Amino acid sequence: MDIHVINSDWQVEAPDLMGFVTARLPASTGSVPHIYADAYAADGLLEILEVRVARGERGILVMDCSRAQVQAVLEWGTCDDDGQLQDLEIFLVRRD
Repeated sequence: MDIHVINSDWQVEAPDLMGFVTARLPASTGSVPHIYADAYAADGLLEILEVRVARGERGILVMDCSRAQVQAVLEWGTCDDDGQLQDLEIFLVRRD
């Protein structure tokens, strides 16, 4: 699992965030599923990520993450003991 944290000043580096993320995803991913983190608490965000992963999504963009949400996802990412999430890429965009 690869987790990428993108700071809120991403516009300076890549004016088109969807294009930036899409270019980094494997060709098999297809469209870029996205989640708006401000709709969830940290635990809820982890639950929706688990649902998305169970559906087979392997590239996920999470917009407007709080510091607590980023930390929760990073910790969740270290718990993959069986390697089932090896091909998963998550892009977390931090909010100001």
